[in-house]
Amino acid sequence: MLKVLKYIAALILFAGFFACEREFVYRGGEEGLKLSADTVMFDTIFTAIGSTTHNFLIYNPYDEDLLIEGIELSGGDESPFRLNINGFAENELFDVRIRANDSLFVFVEVTIDPVHSNSPIIVSDSVMVTTRERRQSVKLIAYGQDVILLNKEWLKTQTFTKDKPYLISEYIVVDTAQTLTIEPGARLYFQKDASMLVLGSLVVKGTKEDPVLFAGHRLDEWYLDKPGQWGYIHLLPGSSGTSINYAVIRNGMMGILADSVGSSETPLLISNTKIEHISSFGLLAQSAGMRVTNTLFGDCGTHSMAITVGGSYEFIHCTFANYFDWSFRSTPAVFINNYYMDEQNDVKIVPLKKASFENCIIYGQNMGELGFDLKYPDGDFPDLEPHYLFSSCLLKVYDDMDLSDKDHFVDVIKNEDPFFINTEKYDYQLDTLSVAIDAGNREFALVVPEDILGVNRLDDAGPDLGLYERQEEK
Repeated sequence: MLKVLKYIAALILFAGFFACEREFVYRGGEEGLKLSADTVMFDTIFTAIGSTTHNFLIYNPYDEDLLIEGIELSGGDESPFRLNINGFAENELFDVRIRANDSLFVFVEVTIDPVHSNSPIIVSDSVMVTTRERRQSVKLIAYGQDVILLNKEWLKTQTFTKDKPYLISEYIVVDTAQTLTIEPGARLYFQKDASMLVLGSLVVKGTKEDPVLFAGHRLDEWYLDKPGQWGYIHLLPGSSGTSINYAVIRNGMMGILADSVGSSETPLLISNTKIEHISSFGLLAQSAGMRVTNTLFGDCGTHSMAITVGGSYEFIHCTFANYFDWSFRSTPAVFINNYYMDEQNDVKIVPLKKASFENCIIYGQNMGELGFDLKYPDGDFPDLEPHYLFSSCLLKVYDDMDLSDKDHFVDVIKNEDPFFINTEKYDYQLDTLSVAIDAGNREFALVVPEDILGVNRLDDAGPDLGLYERQEEK
């Protein structure tokens, strides 16, 4: 009897299963299906390097379950594009079921073969969606660019040009006593964790019209301001003669790491440069010597700029603006330190010979954007006294920070909003209400009489603070 009951129960479950099974027999009406896009467009893709994944949706607008006769890539397996149709990595799929008023995803990727051309190329295809009454399509368009691939390369003296972009994986090293010159308009793209290491000299010769770009290799617009996509530029001990003019350095884990390079007599030179969208330090300098003018240190996850373990530094008409919002940041935009801890955990003071900030802006979203961690020697070692001076600067500091010491702060503006035009769009030019307008020292501006856009600082009542001179519309 028990066996009979189990048999009956099994029959009931089996019958119920088929009774509940949906019948996908409807094949659509004349209005067809609803597609979320008529074109899927890819930004520039480097040849031989796969793209990011884009997608579109196919909707069943009917009140009946639907059977799509086919979803297929017109170019088939010869196409540079690849499909994943609702979880199936296939370029064609037939008799695709989709429930009433439901939808499914079609994911698209592309890889473009090299064509050995300096000019961009265009590839295209389409995805065909067929029902009984209609045949619909979604266009696929991608722009390709041949690229010079560099992987674990040790570079001798040579020149990078703007003819083709450079794509670096792992690392490139400018060898000892060698010089890498980078011409105006050159573009260097780095894959994840890739870096540039400099044992010799790096000479970046960008111009206002054609800056040199160092960035992550994903070119889709979504990635333009995303930090942490590659490593950093590392100027190693022993390197010398480095100068960087009109560069854009963005999207790295760090911007520049300057490790015991330059001196007060032969400093590392940085001018007319933007370092922004960095996950940690924009500039990390250790016992270095440098002179920096007309430069932006933008959104960085730790410090926009950190001077550590002493050195000699001069910053003229620079803007340190940190509104980093990809993670919580408790650290100040600018940080200054003059010591390290040795293996016995003893403090070792390194002379901070000079840290001068002239006609600069230091501001951001934190309550204090200027921080110090300084050790002072006893009276027997006056040469180890730290020397720093902020002259004609706008500073955002904690309210209780005393800026009255004329040995360190001269003509500073404390905690006044500089009124940048649009920090959300990373536009750090000054609005008409900015207190930084005409607030600079003319003597400092004589050193850099034009701002990063070529506007003369000496044509009005006074130079503006920071790297931009406001130019009123005429």
